[in-house]
Amino acid sequence: MLQAFSQQQNDAIENQLMNLLVKAEANAVYLCDRGGNIMAQKAAQAYAGEDNIAALASGSFYATRVLAELLGEAEFRHAIHQGSNTSMYMQIMDCDLLILVVFGQESNPGLVKLYCAEACHAIDDMFGHQPFNSTAMPASNTVFELDSSRNPFQRAR
Repeated sequence: MLQAFSQQQNDAIENQLMNLLVKAEANAVYLCDRGGNIMAQKAAQAYAGEDNIAALASGSFYATRVLAELLGEAEFRHAIHQGSNTSMYMQIMDCDLLILVVFGQESNPGLVKLYCAEACHAIDDMFGHQPFNSTAMPASNTVFELDSSRNPFQRAR
């Protein structure tokens, strides 16, 4: 998948994610597209299978849209999964990207939600509150080629 972030947008997104990670005292922050692909991330703690975490969280979150409709809502904008040691907060943005915040007991869920909302607003402003087009070609004349000697569908170990 091609990512249509300019270098300036990438830097601004990285700054927003780092600020969120620090302010919320989170373990990890992931910015994902609708398919659960991680577009950007910052982490104080590594998690095995973070690609799977993002994909499953995204699928779970987008599935709640049907539930929202059944309850007479257009959509649910955020969700939280609280565990005894680790929790996850998810919020959708106007640009149709999803932000996931993984945090522990030392974090305050209310502050996670507050700081996440601030980061989401700043990222939405970058895209003019329009849906992000993850298949758009980059603005530069960069050419991407597939290395036919490699199997692109096999995870590197």
